[in-house]
Amino acid sequence: MGKTDRYAFHKAVSGQWLVDYVKSMAGMVDSFRTTVGAGEIAKAPKEAHNISADSSVEVWVVKLAMWRLVRRVLVPLVVALLVECLASAGVSAAAGTITEYSLPKNSSTTTTTTCNSSGHHCTKTTSTSAWCSCPATITTGPDGKLWFTETGGALGYGAVGTISTTGAIIEYKLSTYNSIPVGITAGPAGSMTLWFTEQNANRVGQITTGGSITEYPLPISGSQPRGIALGSDGNLWFTESRYSGVMTGYIGRISAAGAINEYQIPVANSRPFLITSGPDGNLWFTDEGTQSVGKISPTTGAVTEYALANGSGPHGITTGPDGNLWVTEAYASNVDQVTPLGSITVYAAPGGPAGITTGPDNNLWFTEATNTSGVGTMTVGGTVVASYSLSTTQSKDPQGITSGPDGRLWFTEEFGGTNGALGAITTS
Repeated sequence: MGKTDRYAFHKAVSGQWLVDYVKSMAGMVDSFRTTVGAGEIAKAPKEAHNISADSSVEVWVVKLAMWRLVRRVLVPLVVALLVECLASAGVSAAAGTITEYSLPKNSSTTTTTTCNSSGHHCTKTTSTSAWCSCPATITTGPDGKLWFTETGGALGYGAVGTISTTGAIIEYKLSTYNSIPVGITAGPAGSMTLWFTEQNANRVGQITTGGSITEYPLPISGSQPRGIALGSDGNLWFTESRYSGVMTGYIGRISAAGAINEYQIPVANSRPFLITSGPDGNLWFTDEGTQSVGKISPTTGAVTEYALANGSGPHGITTGPDGNLWVTEAYASNVDQVTPLGSITVYAAPGGPAGITTGPDNNLWFTEATNTSGVGTMTVGGTVVASYSLSTTQSKDPQGITSGPDGRLWFTEEFGGTNGALGAITTS
């Protein structure tokens, strides 16, 4: 409420309004006696004031006063009370309030009939197969919903899912069994599309907000695409991990029309993971194979990597509110600040941080996946503000995290619930 509204509210709850109102009604009675006779009152329809024709002026005025009281005072008072209660509720739902949404059932039942050689004495056997939907990454779509990948969704085929801010979930099955979709990002402005990677199917996919899917095979066999982000050039950029042997990884680019280019990372054993658009116009990525953070120019395709400590386990990456890159080290349990020039500052963080994003409070928020199940927050100065537990002995393995359209931060729980879950956390 504004200052004037709060004054009116406190005046109302203190009872001062009633004193003022009674005084005004006393004056109204005296005035009414002078200007209106009892005979005039009798002419008014009884349905209007519900009193007898010979009722006194005082009774009629009191009834009229009560009606005005309800209409002009009590109704606004109730509204004010509701507003105050809602404001108080907002305060009580302070930073760290977590709501979890379990993903739908992901199992199938098969009945098999077996008969003897004569075709008699048949028996039926029923078996149930279940899959972990295992949500991986999450982003806000152009339709105001949250969109996420399910590596084992749709009975193991893999799926792209969407959830409204009220918790309504829709899942879209992919075409290839064990496709393992990983990264997802919103497409170019105005396109009403999202783009995602299929690690095992070796494809990049596009899905409209209506659920129509188009898939694009990648030229390099077995490239295993994972992270994906919209670049400053309007194209989609993605990582290609290439686990086999000593083969190096690639960074790929796909246009909105499906034209693909791939750029080799000039370091052996490179396995780029997640990727984001940087404040300098380059694409920045984490590299699990070389234990580095890297960047690629969208104009030249030139790649530069900056080494982190050996065994650090670089994972998530985002652009922070300070104009720097922020990287999580899942194994070393650190969060790193990386300037666009490659200067690195390491800050200790709880819980083996995985995904990371900037919150509406201009702090860094990250999921705690390796050592605990929780969500943490840190200032751009490297101070850990808080660590919020998911309050369970179950290892839920929270992974991706993004800022939602409702002011909350939304994250995936790979092993939350029975088949995987999503979570939302308030920041203030």
